[in-house]
Amino acid sequence: MSQGLVVGIFPGNDSAAIESALSGQQIDLSKVTVLRSASASTPEDGSSELNFIDVVEDMESNSLADDMTKGMGIMGDAGGTGVPMGRDIGPSLSSFESRGVTNNYLGGLSIPDDEAENFNEAIEAGRSVVAYPDAGADSDKIAASFRAAGLRNVRSY
Repeated sequence: MSQGLVVGIFPGNDSAAIESALSGQQIDLSKVTVLRSASASTPEDGSSELNFIDVVEDMESNSLADDMTKGMGIMGDAGGTGVPMGRDIGPSLSSFESRGVTNNYLGGLSIPDDEAENFNEAIEAGRSVVAYPDAGADSDKIAASFRAAGLRNVRSY
């Protein structure tokens, strides 16, 4: 049964552009949530009717030099764990490696897992996910307005 959630992907993350595109379609901006990378946040976002949720992306690499963490109590500066590592005693570290895992920034929205990955990847690529959680009986109208505003991959749930 449809809960009235409408979701789409805006091609950028500029708050003024998103607000302009949506307000041009007569959408009630106070009911819209925009999820995007925290790096897109601006001080002007607070004056917008839109509800911005800026997600923090995981650090892809350790940018701290070893000298910066030396003596800080981090395991790496102790010279190891002191546990002998024998050959063929169990799974290797590569057994625990995860491949192709995408962060789920949409945990609060009722989007099926198999479709959420597409929206999460859009956020990681610098686009914004626009959601209208309580469209109810107007979900078809809101979806059409999202498409007219330039949103892609518009879905209703």
